[in-house]
Amino acid sequence: MTKEQKGIIEAMRSAGQSMPQIAAALGISVNTVKSHCRRQRGSGDCCKNCGVPLVQVPGGRNRIFCSDKCRHAWWGAHRDQMKRRAIYPVTCAGCGREFESYGNKNRKYCSHSCYVRTRWPK
Repeated sequence: MTKEQKGIIEAMRSAGQSMPQIAAALGISVNTVKSHCRRQRGSGDCCKNCGVPLVQVPGGRNRIFCSDKCRHAWWGAHRDQMKRRAIYPVTCAGCGREFESYGNKNRKYCSHSCYVRTRWPK
């Protein structure tokens, strides 16, 4: 990326242009624009999902996403990056099958249908 392109990116971002608009205007990848913005301004100034500039609240946590909708969309697309620490191996009380329970080590059934079949046999 040239110095001129870097200057244009910074000018367009300060004017409120989105990253896809800047990429289209310069004929470069959106990811190139995103990585430049991250390096220049830090990771907390643009939404991780859509690239909209974020307004940080003084004294609060740094925002990473502009909205809950963007947060859900990003995590839905990047499930492999989740740090799931609370996974427990459990044996189903209904069918005896082993399964993994996330966040609840006291879970008894592998599914709702197994729960219904065990609680109310025909």
